[in-house]
Amino acid sequence: MKERPAVKPHDWIRVDGVSCVVAVVRDPTDPLGDLEVVFDRQKPANVDVKWTGEEWAFCRPGDLGGYADRYPRLSSFVRTLKAGPHVR
Repeated sequence: MKERPAVKPHDWIRVDGVSCVVAVVRDPTDPLGDLEVVFDRQKPANVDVKWTGEEWAFCRPGDLGGYADRYPRLSSFVRTLKAGPHVR
């Protein structure tokens, strides 16, 4: 099992093959998951993400997420998302 990678808000990561922008970094024991991310430049959505020990994964696969562009707290992350991917 690998350690959870260090990430910070506005970082780009891949989750199940999808380019995402990190919005919120949580404590590893948080029941909501390790991160909240935004993805999909056409219809920005926000979802929770967890570290599996090997890779980032959506907490609820198939969940289309919330409407990220409707939440003022996520507006800067949606701007980063729309600016384009820079995934490491």
